[in-house]
Amino acid sequence: MLSKKLSKIKNYLLDLVFPVQCLGCGQGDLYLCARCLESILLIDYFVCPVCRRPSANGQTCLNCQSKTRLDGLIYALNYEQPLVRQAIHAIKYSFIQDLMPTVAELLIKVLDQSRFHQDFRADVVVPIPLHRQKLAQRGFNQAKLLAEILAQKYSWKIDNKILQRTKSTRSQTGLPRLRRLTNVKDIFSVKAPESIKNKNIILVDDVCTTGATLEEAAKILKQHGAAKVWAITLARGEN
Repeated sequence: MLSKKLSKIKNYLLDLVFPVQCLGCGQGDLYLCARCLESILLIDYFVCPVCRRPSANGQTCLNCQSKTRLDGLIYALNYEQPLVRQAIHAIKYSFIQDLMPTVAELLIKVLDQSRFHQDFRADVVVPIPLHRQKLAQRGFNQAKLLAEILAQKYSWKIDNKILQRTKSTRSQTGLPRLRRLTNVKDIFSVKAPESIKNKNIILVDDVCTTGATLEEAAKILKQHGAAKVWAITLARGEN
């Protein structure tokens, strides 16, 4: 009962500070109106997560397989689009969780067109975890919200306890490439490794830029016996 009352108070305060209006045009009573949502460009071809050359469904190409633990990466949006960046920032930093189903539908549209969910047998979906301190500050994990939507849509099993974040790190936002790579080194551990042995795993996160966080997660999952590790994100930015 108390948690529901606190949630209502939080939502009320958020509505005061961030009134429900379109992030793009400022009109209406939706965070993204139909016209602005339609203006967001979807990715219409897939590339290798390392060299970014065209690749079927974002599969890691033969030349790059020795450079990454990721077997592939699928994303729907270019993070450099201003409205995409605004929407993701609104979810993460303004705590507007109600936006997630809307932007998740864009990702689902791309996944449906790719037929990835039919071509790849996923045993478990694993959201990139937040450190407990950041989770307490934000109150939710945006990667978990996205993973839950995808798992429900495609009848995938989700497990948000397999991957544990053991170190609190600076946000990757604004860090140069080399600093991003070192910032996330050895930040994950795996709980119950036997549960992922020979399993095909999909990692879910909101944004991939350098891919350092996803790479670090894929590394430890494969060290503990995972067979295949793919990643799905809403958007990808420039390195």
